[in-house]
Amino acid sequence: MGLLDGKVILITGAGNGLGRAYALACAREGARVVVNDLGGTRDGAGGGQSAADQVVAEILALGGQAVPSYDSVTDPDGAVQMVRIATDTWGRLDGVVNNAGILRDGTFRKMDEAQWRSVLDVHLNGTYNVTRAAVDALAAQGGAVVNTSSISGMIGNFGQANYAAAKAGIYGLTRVLALELRKWGVTANCVAPIAKTRMTEDIDRVEAEWTPDHVAPIVVYLLSELGRGVTGRVFGVRGNHLHVYEVHVNDGVEKPGAEPWTPAEIAATLDAITSFDVPVPTPPTGAPVADPMAEVFVRVPGAFMADKAGDYKATIHFVFKDAPGRTLRIGDGRAWAEAGLVGAPDCTIKTDAETFGGIVNGTIDAQKAFMKGRITADNMGVLMKFAMYFRFDRSAAAEAPAPAPIVAAAPAQAPPKTWPIGKTWDGGFAFVEPRYTELYAAATDDSHVAYLGPDAVAPPMFHVRLFKGLLFAIATDPELDLDMLRLVHGEHDVTLHRPLRVWDLVQLRARLVSVEEKSSGLVVTSQLLGYVEGTLVIEARTVFFIRGPTKAAPQGDGEKQSKARAAPAEPARPPDFTREIKVGREQSYRYAEASLDDNPIHVDPDTARAAGLPDVILQGLCTMAFAGRAVVSAMIPGRDPSFLKRLSVRFARPVLNGATLTTQIWKKGRVAEFIVKDELGNVVISNGLAEVR
Repeated sequence: MGLLDGKVILITGAGNGLGRAYALACAREGARVVVNDLGGTRDGAGGGQSAADQVVAEILALGGQAVPSYDSVTDPDGAVQMVRIATDTWGRLDGVVNNAGILRDGTFRKMDEAQWRSVLDVHLNGTYNVTRAAVDALAAQGGAVVNTSSISGMIGNFGQANYAAAKAGIYGLTRVLALELRKWGVTANCVAPIAKTRMTEDIDRVEAEWTPDHVAPIVVYLLSELGRGVTGRVFGVRGNHLHVYEVHVNDGVEKPGAEPWTPAEIAATLDAITSFDVPVPTPPTGAPVADPMAEVFVRVPGAFMADKAGDYKATIHFVFKDAPGRTLRIGDGRAWAEAGLVGAPDCTIKTDAETFGGIVNGTIDAQKAFMKGRITADNMGVLMKFAMYFRFDRSAAAEAPAPAPIVAAAPAQAPPKTWPIGKTWDGGFAFVEPRYTELYAAATDDSHVAYLGPDAVAPPMFHVRLFKGLLFAIATDPELDLDMLRLVHGEHDVTLHRPLRVWDLVQLRARLVSVEEKSSGLVVTSQLLGYVEGTLVIEARTVFFIRGPTKAAPQGDGEKQSKARAAPAEPARPPDFTREIKVGREQSYRYAEASLDDNPIHVDPDTARAAGLPDVILQGLCTMAFAGRAVVSAMIPGRDPSFLKRLSVRFARPVLNGATLTTQIWKKGRVAEFIVKDELGNVVISNGLAEVR
């Protein structure tokens, strides 16, 4: 049984070289193949039927099925005819391989317009024509598009301005197709092959042993069910060497303040603006390996606070990009280190020698290093416990020389902190995928039929999953320098200008609105914005509260925010509606998966208790989702969630799994005020406000 049994594949430029290898490989895996080839020379001149006919004959001789196509990819009507051959012959089309191409090389100053246009017309416009003609048939099957880029398009190559421009365009087109066609289950990828064919026969650096047969397997893979989850990738192939091409963006440099960069500042800062972290080369086998962590890691066990950790046990792998790895084990009231990565880890922490050495020596703040992305971990609960149970300032102080006597002096007045009010964050794009909207609805115990089917809407609070990355970016922004251990989500106010629908592609943005420094702590208000096809669909204001004494005046529109947060008195009259909701025993765990909010205080009892909580607590936004469902059930006929326009709350008190929540609702036309209480009568959500359409 073949990987492509029953599938129908259209391959352009399939009469020679790479296309022929693809056609034969697909046929061997059970595909029925439309072999398209104009039959011209490598520069596009001439034409004929013999090339396509010969490959069809080879496939038939193998016992496969194939039909020829002689149309040009540069002709939109010809592209339609190729697709029609497939659907008329076999009733379907499952995959398209855009492989047709020509070469008309020349340096840019000597390249005439005909050379330029002809190459772009075959490669870029040809890819567009065939894909455009095929897309409806592919969507009916959840098919695959495999385009052809090149090292010239991804990196550049002397004498190929036309070819490189076309291949770079194909890369960009493929990335967009991958985004837009996911809705219909269609994947779009590129191959960027280097192989000896008639196109490259006179290029010495293309080795003779790099054959088209080496490239065919990745094409078959991308057309098969094995590659179903892969989309938007560019696979480079050179003989038996496979790799991927990706566009990387470095951290760059952000100039403080509102004034634009000057050219002189750019010149002076260019090295930092353009720098990427460069991996340390791996030394040859047998060569000695420098280990800057050898002395540093010896001091790690000495920082362990056994009295605080209790009976905690863990195995942590430390992976350094410029030093050999280390294993830290914790258990039986002690901590010890081992060379190498030993045993199954509960957490893998990745960083570099300079960062970790600075943390151990007390010269680098671990939280700031984490916020800047210099430390990552695959288990936040273990990472937080590592931070709680190891105190490096103590171990560093033990080795430091005695300080010199301090001479009393007038304390220096620290300048007031300037907050980056108006700073924006770009969250990119995210699809509203039905598998995630249904998961979110289930995690909030919402079974309304509006969330099912091809015209489904997303639950009103589903936006929290989309904005999770931006909320984290705000909370960990180094300019804000917020203390994550003292940060709580204080308020959330969302307006849905229209419901989100499945397969909406949402452009995500965020902006810092205000910062208030109060005696009780810091209040940080941000705005979240979601656009669909350029139209604002979601806008939310979210407030973080960082506990701790501060005294400065607010910046931004904090005064307005402060007044807005003044808690109104509970209405004197009885509520118009009361709705009771039972929180499941595993609710915070289910919601963590659906919302991506897996903060350890919601999923790890030890971390929650270390933070002073009796157990894991429910995410506030899950409680808000429950309240929204209660309002919808009370105010909207048929309980249709798409009629909820606005929902605003203040999180007043933690909620434990298993709690019973009561939402009390006072209706005023299309607006309602509400509060949520737990079974003890404690208000867990105050200042509730809802508006329906």
